[in-house]
Amino acid sequence: MRAHQWWQASDLSVFGLHHPPCALDKLERVTMLLAALGLGPGGAVLPEDLRKRVLESQEEAQEEAKQRRDGEARYARAAHEARDQAARAPAPLPLPPVLAAGLRCEVCRRPLDPLLVKNRRHLLC
Repeated sequence: MRAHQWWQASDLSVFGLHHPPCALDKLERVTMLLAALGLGPGGAVLPEDLRKRVLESQEEAQEEAKQRRDGEARYARAAHEARDQAARAPAPLPLPPVLAAGLRCEVCRRPLDPLLVKNRRHLLC
């Protein structure tokens, strides 16, 4: 299971297949001949095909993290541009005092929000 905003972690390799597994990782069992494993200073050395699969999985996690970071950046830029555009937009024109005084729905006669004046009724009336 990936944590909230996992793509901002410093080590993304743990979000792909990795060996040795971390505590609480879901394990994927792979059977092979003992002779297929090598032995190195860090312990068992995986066979080349399995090592390649692990690296591909880690590269996929890094690519997904990059896409998420890029998406966050696009969203931040769009939000910033929207705020700037809203700040530059002219102020809305005030309603004429005649309309603002007693806005009523033409169907139910309850008070009407100024945003609904041009429709002259509530959305569900």
